[in-house]
Amino acid sequence: MPESTPNTRVIQFGVFEVDLQAGELRKSGLRVKLQDQPFQILVLLLEHPGEVVSREQLQQRLWPADTFVDFEHSLNSAVKKLRLALGDDSDNPRFVETLPRRGYRLIVPVKDAVPSTAQVTEVPPATVGTKGRPKYYRPVILGVVIFTVAALALWKTVIRAPSVPRVLRFTALTNDGQAKDDAMASDGTRIYFNETLPGQRSVILQVPIKGGEAVPLPVALKQPRVLDLSPDGTELLVASELLTNDPGTGPCSLWVLPVAGGSPRRVGTVAATEAAFGPNGTSIIYGNGNDVYSVNRDGSSPRKLLTADSTPFGFRFSLDARVVRFTQYDYLNDSMEIMEAAADGTGLHKILTGSCGEWNSDRRFFIFRNRTDSRLDLWALPEERHFRWRKRDEKPIQLTAGPLNFSCPLLSKDGKQIFAVGGTSRAEVTRYDSRSGEFVPYLSGISAEGLAFSRDEQWVTYTSFPDNMLWRSKVDGSERRQLTFPPVRVLLPRWSPDGKQIVFNAIRPGETWNIYLISSEGGTPQPVLPSEQGQTDANWSPDGKSLVFGSLGVANMPISIIDLKSKRISTLPGSSGLFSPRWSPDGRYIAAITSDTALKLMLFDFVTQKWTEAFGSEIGYLLWSHDGEYIYFQDTRNAERIVRLRLSDRKLENIVDIKNVGRLTTGTFVDWFGLAPDDSPLFARDISTAEIYALDVQWP
Repeated sequence: MPESTPNTRVIQFGVFEVDLQAGELRKSGLRVKLQDQPFQILVLLLEHPGEVVSREQLQQRLWPADTFVDFEHSLNSAVKKLRLALGDDSDNPRFVETLPRRGYRLIVPVKDAVPSTAQVTEVPPATVGTKGRPKYYRPVILGVVIFTVAALALWKTVIRAPSVPRVLRFTALTNDGQAKDDAMASDGTRIYFNETLPGQRSVILQVPIKGGEAVPLPVALKQPRVLDLSPDGTELLVASELLTNDPGTGPCSLWVLPVAGGSPRRVGTVAATEAAFGPNGTSIIYGNGNDVYSVNRDGSSPRKLLTADSTPFGFRFSLDARVVRFTQYDYLNDSMEIMEAAADGTGLHKILTGSCGEWNSDRRFFIFRNRTDSRLDLWALPEERHFRWRKRDEKPIQLTAGPLNFSCPLLSKDGKQIFAVGGTSRAEVTRYDSRSGEFVPYLSGISAEGLAFSRDEQWVTYTSFPDNMLWRSKVDGSERRQLTFPPVRVLLPRWSPDGKQIVFNAIRPGETWNIYLISSEGGTPQPVLPSEQGQTDANWSPDGKSLVFGSLGVANMPISIIDLKSKRISTLPGSSGLFSPRWSPDGRYIAAITSDTALKLMLFDFVTQKWTEAFGSEIGYLLWSHDGEYIYFQDTRNAERIVRLRLSDRKLENIVDIKNVGRLTTGTFVDWFGLAPDDSPLFARDISTAEIYALDVQWP
């Protein structure tokens, strides 16, 4: 009997394939030269696609315990050679992502190992003739074969757990790079989606499900945004901005818009932050604040269903209309949870951490997005099985593993595809040059926000965007050093007057925002005070001995000052209901903003111990000029304008219109703006990419 042909395993990712038996890396069929250690690193990463492979795992694979080697240098060198072979970049990885102090991760979809040559085993000829065998011999054999096949089929479909869903390929359907909203709808031939254009102008577009030119949908409404499509595919549920201080946060009016053309019809006087059609299209479910309501299409018979712990959005009903799921967003903890309740609002409970969920066509999986470190991926939650003796598997299955962020999944009508917004998040720091009237890249256009400068103007600290890690460097970009690492997320750092420390706001998983101090040379961040009140907006006193701070999301909390040496806390008189405190450079004043809808600029004078109104209008993002003569802020009556108020005579001066930046500005929670050492306005210009992708899925 001849020997069987070896079963050669070939694993494919992108344009590359790895032949495990031959020990070869090939690109488009051509062999790529790669030494053994980099190849072994690649193999280990392929064994764990989308997972973090620790440096310790790599050390155990490459160097036995009795091997004496400079591990750090050798590993870094081997990874560098692997990236060189793949044409990869550590700063903008397409294949291998570095997780500082942890390890590495393969961030490209991987196809399962497949045999390149089928394994063949010849069956020897029978040594015993059939002469003299009973007549029922062959029927018995045939019956055994049929029974075996049936048993295997039963085992595969009932007893054995099914294989997991897999994304086979990605196809871009749009190609304009504009910012896209977390809402889409499809009638089976087209996808309706939202884009935000420069100038904060929102539009609704439609694109064929096979891709092509995206065409704006004519809508005679102010700042329209598509929320949902009726079950019969004939009408869109659209939100239109009401007059609010901060467009885009709601509440909004709701309208029903015929897809084939016609006038939109308002849903009564409903004001909502998010909404969707009910399961039969005759009702609408919507959220306002933390409350969730049901209402008829004409706005009649509103009925409160439930109250969530935080802002609800992304409503989806089960196929039998008995269950509704939605996402609630906790701004204080920067967390999102998928919640479930009966259709009448009873039995509210948490399903899992994540957002933007959608059932697949046969309702066996619930597709949602969740954060993987600093990236957004799509996941599938297995639902109840078809057979009672099967145990429900509640462990989510990861569908994507970068390199793009994927969000707002939408299932195609035939269930074979997931439509999702895929993109990269990046912000280019730009400075407004008042002499030339132009916006120019700053600090080599780093992807960052929250820039703050040392008093001697030699150093800058900032948080990287979008992963919110704390960094510091010279103002020319040299001596760059990372100061914090995941899972801590950082915002709004401030340099101490002596340049030795940095205070910042940070959040850890499962905790609230708090205030931390860290040496400008690095080290372990230390909390200023243990608290569960959400301390934020820490700013230094000019002498560096105290910090002033506010509390996030706690009504009527006063502004506080902490003496860093004694740890004694005092409150500013009359400061209840104020936020965003900023100490003046000369130490005489503290500026703050009222938390009511007026958003007035208030000044506390330490000499008189009184607050006075400095500017009675809607303002945001408060900053002192470096000489203390001006207060810069965003005029929220005109969200695209930065102004400054001269303290001596309260004269208001227009500085720059943000719409002239050329693209949208961005930030983690709100669009960030700051001041360079010469008081030139700084912005985080959004250079992210966002396109709609079709993900072909193989369901088990």
